[in-house]
Amino acid sequence: MSLSPAVRIYQDNLDAVSKALMEGDLREMMRHIAIPNMMSTHDTEIVMSSPEELDMVMSDFRTQLTGRGVETYTRTCLEADFVAGRDDMIAGRHRTETKGTNGVAVSPYLNHMVLMRIDGSWMGIWIQAILANTELEILSPDIAAAQAEARRLLDTIRR
Repeated sequence: MSLSPAVRIYQDNLDAVSKALMEGDLREMMRHIAIPNMMSTHDTEIVMSSPEELDMVMSDFRTQLTGRGVETYTRTCLEADFVAGRDDMIAGRHRTETKGTNGVAVSPYLNHMVLMRIDGSWMGIWIQAILANTELEILSPDIAAAQAEARRLLDTIRR
C-alpha cells in the first residue's frame, strides 16, 4: 500500500528531524523546522524565535534523551492530511518511541504537528507532545520559565 502524499511528506520531516536531533546537527534541523516555532506539552509551551533558541532547546532535549539511555529515537506518522483549503499546510499525528541498550528507554507518547511549505520546503511550525514536560523535559525549563514570566508580566501590564 502506498502512502498518501501528506503522510509521506510528514514522515520524511519526522525522519530528518529525528536524525538531526540525535546527531546534534542544528544546520540540518534548520532545514526542516521553521523559526519562529511553537512547541508545547500539557503543562508548558515555548516559542523559539531564533536558531540559537532552537539549538538550546534541542540540545537540552537531546541531553535528556541520552541521559535516559536513549540510543534510538523513532517517530512514526499515524495520520496526516492537507489542511482543508490549503495545499501548503499539513496537520498530523505521530508516535514517538525510544530504545536503549535495555529496551524501551522512555515510554512511547503521541504528538500532533503542523508542517507548512515555506520557500518550497516542508517545515515544522508547531508541535505538541501529549505528555507533561515534567515527565520528559522536551522543552527547556529555563526558556519555558522565562517566557511564562514574560507572558505574566505582559498580562499584568494590559490590565
